[in-house]
Amino acid sequence: MGTEIVFVLIYPIALICLPAAIWFWSYAAKVDHPSRIELAKAYVPLLVGFAVSMSGMALLTYAECEADFTSMVHDGYYTEAQRPVYLPGRIEGQVILNLVFVLPLICFGVIPWTARLVSTGRLRSGGIAIRAMIGWLVLSFIGWLFSLGFIVPPYPLLHSLTSAVISVLIYGLPVPLAALWLSRRNWIWNSTAS
Repeated sequence: MGTEIVFVLIYPIALICLPAAIWFWSYAAKVDHPSRIELAKAYVPLLVGFAVSMSGMALLTYAECEADFTSMVHDGYYTEAQRPVYLPGRIEGQVILNLVFVLPLICFGVIPWTARLVSTGRLRSGGIAIRAMIGWLVLSFIGWLFSLGFIVPPYPLLHSLTSAVISVLIYGLPVPLAALWLSRRNWIWNSTAS
């Protein structure tokens, strides 16, 4: 896979999503009489949650590509000697493809929702759990409907339910959980700590 795919797919999405994420988080980052250190500390949950989410995506993608490549070796499409040649490119391509879908969901869904809860002082573990369950059901239903139109035979609803759990855990929970964890430790947002 050539490097031109990075420019075509990732850069435009990153140039839109990452500034949007910082802008959305600015509502949560408001502190009384902020110094530069306090303002920087207010962005730590965003960075921690985002780093955990991206690390989870990288590990999951590696595991999936490794298993897929192993099955293709078993089926005779590749030899074991070709693994170091082809597997890195397959992983890189899958990471890029995942980012195309994941970045907008995190930056325009999870981050604004978390920033709103932080800025209103309503970030609680129960609220996170309820919203995670709603997100899980919505993603499951959308994935199942998508499979009805494009995949033969379509995925059963149970498959969509189980695969969406991983997405919610890896992409939906790290940012709000990092914000909750750091606010409970009075590290930031002393007024909204629960």
